[in-house]
Amino acid sequence: MSKTNETNTSAVTDTAVPKPLLNAFKDLGMFASPDVRPDTIELGTGVTAEFYVRELPDAEFRKLWADGDRAKLIAATICDADGKPIMSVEDAARLKPPIAAKFQDVALKHAGFGDKAAAAAEQAGNA
Repeated sequence: MSKTNETNTSAVTDTAVPKPLLNAFKDLGMFASPDVRPDTIELGTGVTAEFYVRELPDAEFRKLWADGDRAKLIAATICDADGKPIMSVEDAARLKPPIAAKFQDVALKHAGFGDKAAAAAEQAGNA
């Protein structure tokens, strides 16, 4: 009798990503960095604000984006050099709309969205 039609029901399919591939993903910067990055916004003619930005992992970013609350996104991403928030959600909600929009643009740029993100990736040699 042939055993070609028998199946091995005890076989388990390994769905884990092979370590070399996972390491390649890490090397290519496909995971949110634990490091903060410096950035600036223009507050007025010749006046700029310097601060740091924390990259958000996808799950955290999507939750904040789904809330549709720009203040939460700003409070979660804009930080000091140690990665500590520089303003609360309540503080961010009190920003003037044009300034809040600039902080939002920065947060989106560091999340990899928009023209500014594409330009930053190109400048860094990652485009």
